[in-house]
Amino acid sequence: MNKIGDMIYTIPLIKTLKNEFPEALITVLAEDTNAEIIKYEPYIDRVIVYKRDSRKYRNRFINIIKTLGGKDFDLAIGVKGGFSSFLAAASLLSGAQYKVGYVSRKRRFMNLFYNLPVDPIDFSSLHQVDACLNLLSAIGVTKEVKDISISIPSRFKAEASTFLKSKGLNPKERLVIFNISNNRETSSWGPDKVIGLGRFLIDKYRFKCIISGIPAHEDKALNICNKIGTDVFFFRTMNIMEFAAITSLCNLLVTGDGGASHVGAATGALVIALFGAADPVVWRPYGEQHIVLRQPDCDAKSITVQNVIAAIEANAHVITGLNVQCTG
Repeated sequence: MNKIGDMIYTIPLIKTLKNEFPEALITVLAEDTNAEIIKYEPYIDRVIVYKRDSRKYRNRFINIIKTLGGKDFDLAIGVKGGFSSFLAAASLLSGAQYKVGYVSRKRRFMNLFYNLPVDPIDFSSLHQVDACLNLLSAIGVTKEVKDISISIPSRFKAEASTFLKSKGLNPKERLVIFNISNNRETSSWGPDKVIGLGRFLIDKYRFKCIISGIPAHEDKALNICNKIGTDVFFFRTMNIMEFAAITSLCNLLVTGDGGASHVGAATGALVIALFGAADPVVWRPYGEQHIVLRQPDCDAKSITVQNVIAAIEANAHVITGLNVQCTG
């Protein structure tokens, strides 16, 4: 449930379950904000989309029952790095014989909704992937599949490839994509900084730049393209799979923390994540190779272009691992 990052970091748990129980039928209860991430996955048999239309508990519970539609389940897992009253209720109302989830440290009636409860751990020191996978200890699963990669439908890949071809670009050939659409103010980088870093990557490392944004940010994107000058192109993203497809063809993604950074990691791009208020320990792009920057004031706007350049040049694998020929 919840947002894009939450869903991506549930994927290893689902893949682990499928690996452990290959004959199992797996249903995912998602929200309309993140169902797109997993509805194309071949190991998932059904995706049920829940729309939160009320904050009143009574109405939410009724809505859960209507959404699940009286389906029969053997096992329900409330997947979150911590206790959630909503997921506890959804697990109970699923009618599953076995219900797994983190219980609250406090004495709460809803703790009883799980008959296979998992004791809370120190979530502040654990990545969300590992916090979710730890839930499977309740059913004795120990062989974990730590793979967050996502399936991108061929039609989205074809559109992204056509775009690159129209611009004379080749997939994975010194391509950096900047995501300029972020709904978190403290996780957004200013246009001038995108321009500065873009020019640096073009001039020194012969990158080609793609500026990605939603239609509402097209004017901002085109302004950035105009000021960078050459070797820069705007790619309009109407949905998350369009963004995933174009990012999967790029070497490097520069973005604020949030959904885009997790999508980048899930598509195989190397991510430079500019963090705001989110905790990088818990929410950094999954994988040791990614670069995370954060300033003491927890505002991405305080991260300078020089900060990012220094991080790139201090991590040689960012360049050598991308098979980039340096100049200058």
